[in-house]
Amino acid sequence: MHNVLNRTRRAVGKAVVFTAYCLTRGRKTHPAVYLRSVAPLVSRHPSQGGTCGRLDRESPFLRGVPSVARRGVSVRPPVVAVFLIGGLLLAGLGCDTGPAPSLHDPDAQGNPDPVVSSIDPAGAALAGVDILTITGQNFATNTNDNLVFFDEERGEVIEATSTQLRVLPPNLPKPELGIRIAVLGAENFSNTTPYRLDAAAEPFGSIAGFEEPFALTTDADGNLYVSLLSDGRSAGILRMAPDGTRSIFVETTFKWDGIAFGPDGLLYTARGVRALFRFAEGEPQETWAVVPTTSERLSTLDFDDQGNVWTGGNSANLYRIAPDASIEAFPFEGNVRDLNVFSGSLYVAATQDDGTSKVWRLPITDAGLGTAEEYFDVTAQYGAEAFALAFATNGDLFIGTDASDPIVEVLADGTHAALYPGILQPAAVAFAWGSGTSLFMTQGQTNETNPDLVRIETRREGAR
Repeated sequence: MHNVLNRTRRAVGKAVVFTAYCLTRGRKTHPAVYLRSVAPLVSRHPSQGGTCGRLDRESPFLRGVPSVARRGVSVRPPVVAVFLIGGLLLAGLGCDTGPAPSLHDPDAQGNPDPVVSSIDPAGAALAGVDILTITGQNFATNTNDNLVFFDEERGEVIEATSTQLRVLPPNLPKPELGIRIAVLGAENFSNTTPYRLDAAAEPFGSIAGFEEPFALTTDADGNLYVSLLSDGRSAGILRMAPDGTRSIFVETTFKWDGIAFGPDGLLYTARGVRALFRFAEGEPQETWAVVPTTSERLSTLDFDDQGNVWTGGNSANLYRIAPDASIEAFPFEGNVRDLNVFSGSLYVAATQDDGTSKVWRLPITDAGLGTAEEYFDVTAQYGAEAFALAFATNGDLFIGTDASDPIVEVLADGTHAALYPGILQPAAVAFAWGSGTSLFMTQGQTNETNPDLVRIETRREGAR
């Protein structure tokens, strides 16, 4: 087929079309051609006595055109039109009109090269999160005309003046990279500024594809404790050092939904039954407290300043269990996903019977619990369900959800927003504060994401 096309091009390329002329001569049945360079067909232009040849199948014009290309020409005017247009294009492209004029203008003046004077924040920022303010000279006022490179990756220019750019860096954590700027119309890049991009969030603990983490907690040394499944079976509760190194804390055949260290140094646990359990390192589980209602399903727990355990689950009550294992019940309707004691109140993330998910605040009193008040409506604001809670010491609340940006931060003043949009993946089903300002998150299984552990830089101290 390639040879057919080449031969066709060579034959058709010899023609110059004079369709209009032949149409004015009354030959409107088919377009016609004058083969100026093919003497056997005609030796003169039609205006000088030449003829307008009809494109019959045996026309000399079609000699050299493969039969597959000329078949049916005399009865298909659209096909003829294609030949005519192709001939014009090929004739035009084949003409030797001498050297083309140069595009180079020796007198043209380009834009001056950009210059970077300073970058704020200086030295480092969170990749894909912090907006950088780059100050300098000779920037374009059109944002699209400024190309800001972080090594070989481009950032997003949000605002631009001739002396300042606001840029969102790529999600490219690197301890060392160079920032440089190209401006359309300028011949050279700017000077290169050394910089560092830190990770806003990064995988932790080398979770394999056959593993699935669940409940989390930490100790005073910054070690993370994880209830882990491996190939669908319990791998025990693991201890992960700050560098991710693993060791077995306790062996257990169960998946645990809630775990927390008590003031006595023991690990207290819940797993969706009406009892709470506790472990010493390397020892088997001990049944610690059992609530009287057999239908209760306890799945989460937290300690208050007096050493009491607050617990709940998919049940009709919240419970306070004293250090001596005595139990008090407080009515609360909803499927409790998580609870957190902070600043004299119990905060509860729960899903109601109508499917709405909210965070409730209940004051802790000498008598038990005060009246529940709605603190934040997760479903109304984000169309999501809440699964995890974590407070920073300044009163900011992190809510783990199944939204596409899975963590909502509710500031102490009541304003709220998704944390690090586009950086985290759903779903955020468990939290635990690490050392410093790190927050660990269990990334739950969804249709789009696999289970994982993630360490998040919050820039806020956690209320542990």
